[in-house]
Amino acid sequence: MDALAAYTSSAGVEAEATVKAKGGNSLTGFRQILAKGGVKFIAAGGFNRDNAAPKVGSGDADLIIFGRWFIANPDLPKRLAEGLELNAYDRDTFYGADPPEKGYVDYPFYEEKVAA
Repeated sequence: MDALAAYTSSAGVEAEATVKAKGGNSLTGFRQILAKGGVKFIAAGGFNRDNAAPKVGSGDADLIIFGRWFIANPDLPKRLAEGLELNAYDRDTFYGADPPEKGYVDYPFYEEKVAA
């Protein structure tokens, strides 16, 4: 999905959230064209709990995709809603890992730390 919101720069291809944070290009114009036809716009790549809601709130997107964060956080909606800490993701396990069991299924759910 990063390809939908990607741009080519001297550093290579970057997702929209990354490029926009650097003051680069924006897909807002494309979003406006789609809106005229009643087509929903999905933004992906580089979004987090701090920049996703403002993107939707401004009307620049109808939906935000959290691919990498969902891989590492099986309870992502709860974590985002409650402001809980997110598990870091490990890109080395996205498209194959060593051992093969590592990655998609071994990220933990959030557990509150109970004072002893």
